[in-house]
Amino acid sequence: MPMTRHPARRELLARIHAIVEAQQSGEDVSYLENCAREEEKWRLIHDLVAQCPFPTAARRKRSDQWRDAFARVRDIREPELHAWILLQVEVAANIERGVREMRPRKSGPCYPQILEYARQRHVKAQKILAFARDGEREGGVNAVDGDWHETTLNILRKAGREYQPYDHAGHEEVPWPVSPRREKD
Repeated sequence: MPMTRHPARRELLARIHAIVEAQQSGEDVSYLENCAREEEKWRLIHDLVAQCPFPTAARRKRSDQWRDAFARVRDIREPELHAWILLQVEVAANIERGVREMRPRKSGPCYPQILEYARQRHVKAQKILAFARDGEREGGVNAVDGDWHETTLNILRKAGREYQPYDHAGHEEVPWPVSPRREKD
């Protein structure tokens, strides 16, 4: 059964497509606005997928099960969701051919896994939006100053670690050491 059978679902799909097109158009919007769009998009995707359950044919190969699932949600036209499902197809096909270089995914029906993925992406988008709003209230999301560095060093001291300037594990040289905790004598 196609997702667009009911008018309410067509409306949800149209709203999702409008957000995706606005994001892909490259229009200049604030970081906070972009976070709000992302949160709304994943909320709508989760709502739409939740309204459209579908069975998984247990007798088919796993890669074919995921191909069928992709056909069910193809109308959603969200690149990240499509990429994730196509990765599931690829992993299952590799495992069927005996290639085990990729770790297997969960077994079981595809629909609950897609719904869980959409829910997790919505939760992540909510947290990023909350972080962005807090950052706006506190003077800018990307503001890093002396207080930030002092807070980081205090956290490291409290955790029993020392800051090593060239021992970074974080993004863009964020000072989180990767060396093991050193016990103080």
